[in-house]
Amino acid sequence: MSRRYDLFRRFMILLCRILFGLKIQGMEKAPKDGPLVIAANHIQYPDPVLVCMAIPRRMQWMGKKQLYEPPYKRFFEFIGSFPVDREGGGRAGVRIALAYLAEGWALGIFPEGTHKDDGTAREAKSGAVMLAIRGGAPVLPVFVSKMPGPLARLRGERLRLIVGEPITLDKGLRGGKAYREAADDVLRTIYALPREHRKDQA
Repeated sequence: MSRRYDLFRRFMILLCRILFGLKIQGMEKAPKDGPLVIAANHIQYPDPVLVCMAIPRRMQWMGKKQLYEPPYKRFFEFIGSFPVDREGGGRAGVRIALAYLAEGWALGIFPEGTHKDDGTAREAKSGAVMLAIRGGAPVLPVFVSKMPGPLARLRGERLRLIVGEPITLDKGLRGGKAYREAADDVLRTIYALPREHRKDQA
């Protein structure tokens, strides 16, 4: 993790604590080194930055190439993001992602694809599972809550980032159907994290 990135991450954590009452739970569950696929729900545009705050190591993100237009290009590159051409099948992006995993990087992915702002889960795409199996990496589930507005903050609502236990996938999984079923399981695990955490605190 570069000094500049570490300072940015710490600054964002402090800012979100002040503005949104940020609480990060389970940060210690993130493996400190080795290849890792971080799978999170996607309900709002700032989610990549929020997930970076929950993971105490440098990450790389797969992002659709349409995001890499001025003035946003430099920012996405700074937080560790590389463009993927979805219309072209994304094969080049997969090769880049696997190369990062082979070097021991943490790779961030949203199994739902594009963000969905109603807070409900939808069908998962199989990319996270496929990359984890081919890259020999566990999957780390992360839940991101909605960023509360001023009135919600007055009601006591907070921004919560919850990191779950790493998931080791069966290396023998093969085929689209098996990948999709495993991806659906990962997505259900992500959305179950708030309930599991409430049980642990009860």
